Amino acid sequence: MSLLIESARSVVKDSFDLFWSLLKVMVPVMIAVKIAQDLGLVESLAQWLSPLMYIVGLPEEAGLIWVSALLVNIYGGAAVFIGLMPDLQLTVADATILWSMVLIAHALPVEQRIAQKAGASFWGTSALRFFGALAYGAILNAIYKAGDWLQQPLELAWLPQLEDTSKASWSDWAWSNIQSLFWVFVIIFVLLVVLKLFDILKINDLLSKMITPVLRIMGIEGRATTLTMFGTLLGLTYGGALIIKEAQAGHVAHKDIVLSLCFMSLCHSLIEDTLLVMALGADISGVLFGRFIFSVIVVAMIAAWMKRRPQPVASKA
Repeated sequence: MSLLIESARSVVKDSFDLFWSLLKVMVPVMIAVKIAQDLGLVESLAQWLSPLMYIVGLPEEAGLIWVSALLVNIYGGAAVFIGLMPDLQLTVADATILWSMVLIAHALPVEQRIAQKAGASFWGTSALRFFGALAYGAILNAIYKAGDWLQQPLELAWLPQLEDTSKASWSDWAWSNIQSLFWVFVIIFVLLVVLKLFDILKINDLLSKMITPVLRIMGIEGRATTLTMFGTLLGLTYGGALIIKEAQAGHVAHKDIVLSLCFMSLCHSLIEDTLLVMALGADISGVLFGRFIFSVIVVAMIAAWMKRRPQPVASKA
């Protein structure tokens, strides 16, 4: 019983700590989006991003969500999403494409700096994630349209609706976003509970056993296999930190470092981030299964290319 109580206290404390950290990111972004809407900047910025969104079949405004995630993090993108959602007419397929792209490419300034310290090229891995996200978004769009899958309108019952956020008063906007942030906290709490249950039920261990053989198929071998597995399940920051430590000690071959970082760049935090974006309307087919398969194929291609060109393709600079 004492263990259960302690676990519950830990989850509640972690939920509030994480929520407070996210508020410091999300609230300024939400305010910036509202100001941009009032000044008519959203439409102008969206037009600049429209060519990229055309490639993946998304409305122009979705580009603002992705760019925010690229420069800040997933929660920065979520803040813009919450601000724009009432004005967007998205399908479930659209949401899946958008959040799949966000999962592949987000927080590039921070996360790819970690990859650089671990021994991969900052610009190389950033380009891999950026263009990989566009390619995967285009593939998903083609598949969903060809099969007429997930074309129903996206409806998020927990997200308060304003008929037109660009014309809403600041008081209405504030109340709507307070409600949204409350539900964000609920999502975070449930997410942490699920992660705790995964740990207690040893589900992470089962997933690890399933992922390890796939990593070997991609040519990731030795100690890098375990490190990549941790990064894939828990996040690039965690996995990258372990890679840095092992690389500095000379325990991991350069080839394995590069392949490991390439895979973690495309496919990391497989549990937590996936559950989060599913709460934001994404379907598991794209954000989990398809993303994992896509990442394996891309990194397997990189591994095959590296075998033909054995000279170094990354540096620690």
